[in-house]
Amino acid sequence: MALVKFTRQPRISFPAMAGPLAFPTFGDVENRMTRYFERMFNEPFGSGFPEAIDWVPATDIVETAAELTLTAELPGMDQKDIDISIEDGVLMIRGEKTEERKEGKEEKKVYLYERTYGSFQRSFTLPSTVDGSMVTAEFEKGVLKVHMPKTAEAKPKGRKVEIKSA
Repeated sequence: MALVKFTRQPRISFPAMAGPLAFPTFGDVENRMTRYFERMFNEPFGSGFPEAIDWVPATDIVETAAELTLTAELPGMDQKDIDISIEDGVLMIRGEKTEERKEGKEEKKVYLYERTYGSFQRSFTLPSTVDGSMVTAEFEKGVLKVHMPKTAEAKPKGRKVEIKSA
């Protein structure tokens, strides 16, 4: 039994798909369909369920007083495979996860294939409180962090309130 109930409540509106959607190529669909039918008829552990046609990395967006931080899980990818750009107030993250294939003399039979590969594209409309010229990113151990500092006007300002005697 949990001692504290945890609920997620979004603090800001941050549209996840502001730009055009990224669709798989016909080649990707054809390759996955071919593997699906090969598994159905040739493999003893074939599940009968089709593979996902494309993939989108899991992403979190967190707000602090100073910035918004976008964190995306990109396991198995290298920094060179990721492209981040900002245009017309839209943050675009693109990348491609390539399949690890090792050619050898030994023939292998695959019984389960759940990992996803291919290209992805995510776009986010930046709120007016974010300074697009100051956005930075870092990539470590398969995790991408994009830091989006807030403009000076958006940062909370505190002041001391004077108490007057009556």
